[in-house]
Amino acid sequence: MLWQLLLLPAALAVPPTGPHVSFSSLEECTAEYERVAAQFHHAEHRAQSASEGDLLPVGSDGFYKACLLALTCVVGAALAAGLTMGLVSIDPMEMEIIVKTEDKDIMEASAKAKLKKDQAAAEKILPLIHDHHLLLVTLLLMNSIANEALPLFLDQIVPSWLAVVLSVSLVLMFGEIIPSAVFTGSEQLSMAARFSGLVSAFMFLLTPVAWPIAKLLDHVLGADHKGRYNFAELRAIVSMHAGLRVGTEEEDQAVFMSHDEKGLGIVCTAQPHPFNSESAVIFTETSEFPAKSTKLQVGQVYYTLPCSPTHLEGSDAGHDMAFQLYKTRDRSREDLITFLPGELTSGVFRLQERDEIKIMHGVMNMTHMTAEEAMTPLSQAHMLDADSLITHDSLREMDNFGHSRVPVYARSPHDVRGFILVKRLIVLLPDQLNGSLKFGDLHLLKMTVVPGNMLMLDLLNKFQEEKCHLGLVTSNPEAVQEAWQTGTPIPPDVHMKGIITLEDVIEKLIQENIEDESDRVERTATMRSLRSAMNSSVGSSPRIPSQPAPAVSSPNSLRAPLLAKKTAKDKLEVPFDATGQV
Repeated sequence: MLWQLLLLPAALAVPPTGPHVSFSSLEECTAEYERVAAQFHHAEHRAQSASEGDLLPVGSDGFYKACLLALTCVVGAALAAGLTMGLVSIDPMEMEIIVKTEDKDIMEASAKAKLKKDQAAAEKILPLIHDHHLLLVTLLLMNSIANEALPLFLDQIVPSWLAVVLSVSLVLMFGEIIPSAVFTGSEQLSMAARFSGLVSAFMFLLTPVAWPIAKLLDHVLGADHKGRYNFAELRAIVSMHAGLRVGTEEEDQAVFMSHDEKGLGIVCTAQPHPFNSESAVIFTETSEFPAKSTKLQVGQVYYTLPCSPTHLEGSDAGHDMAFQLYKTRDRSREDLITFLPGELTSGVFRLQERDEIKIMHGVMNMTHMTAEEAMTPLSQAHMLDADSLITHDSLREMDNFGHSRVPVYARSPHDVRGFILVKRLIVLLPDQLNGSLKFGDLHLLKMTVVPGNMLMLDLLNKFQEEKCHLGLVTSNPEAVQEAWQTGTPIPPDVHMKGIITLEDVIEKLIQENIEDESDRVERTATMRSLRSAMNSSVGSSPRIPSQPAPAVSSPNSLRAPLLAKKTAKDKLEVPFDATGQV
């Protein structure tokens, strides 16, 4: 054989075992060659084993034990890395919010079920993440132990160079990347809750090492989580939610395209709509798409529930192209609005911001809003001259104002003296409306005088404190109060800025205009006057109305504040009690 021929010179060079050895035949020479070759192979095997660290034979018990321990290290490193990303990234405040959330604010059954699942997971996670540094140190110790022990077991079954390659690749892929992606995914809470018991056990076992390190970090770095939002952060959160609910006009509306005729109440839109199961919409119109419906009212609020357009055969449209309309927020079957042919042919559905979010946003905005920003300028306010006579015409003019309180000035609008309650004039006798009385003869009630830079929330408290619903915004409230007490004119260097009412404050609070009966009457009269003017311009000869149309005023001047308590007695001989009540 070839290896025998190669080893022949080496065998011949080996000194004989005795003083003199001779071979009488070729067979004896061949036997000696085989003995020398066996010794050579044994030496070579020992050298190779020494260089490879005495690898365990494949299939032996030690081999399988080393493989199992290496796999345990990989799994341990994966859990430690994944839990480090999954648990440490969870905010305790967010968990508290989930635990305290009430399902009565959620409409969908699936969302309620998910909330209950998240609450159960959050209750398990909260005790773990309460001590942030202790959790972090424990998980990092677990990861370090697993990563450092892995090469020790790999060296027993594979060469050193392969152990390094496998250690790096296995730890990187299966111990870092994949676990981090899994534990920070959509099931982050449930995954973290499943291993909460294991983490608690390791936190207990590693306490002698982890606790001193965690306390040192607390002392040096301080607490990582304050646990509460400050006012600025809370305002930013509310502003973000308010901004997410309503975007541009094109993004917040959907144009009607069709509806089913099977009594399902499915409405399809021409483009994807932004509505969800908690959205409220208003049926309205544009110049291109007029509102045409005998079932829906323009400006009325309805509640949506996205669905699939099952009545459109062969359509691949999804939930963002169809929805159902309900009359109430409960969205019960009895409140579903269905359409027959011709009951809805055109229109636009516009997203309506939720009142709760709008009011919260309004409260936050009022924190830095001043009275000067919400007031009606004095030049635009409806006022009465103290020297004006109380007649039927003047009372009719006050009725056109639509106010329950009207400021009164002396000689010039700068010299505001107070205000009168319109309802108190109802007790005037007919013979007192012949021009013998002036508005200045009445006992004027004092307004709340405030500076222009007073915050709206402070103004609200001042209205409540003084039990008055009408305020005067000026640059020098003390000078105005002194002029009223002494009966002298208000100094000309005092800037009389405007009028503000309690209704102005409430409107800023709820972020909507408040209209009463007088506002609707005024708006209706204005529309009739405009239609009459348009009709007269089309005809051959203009028609002159027999009675003058009510004056069109700015929206701010049409507001009617709420009634306030009276604290002064009228000078007229009319039946008022001691508190000024009729």
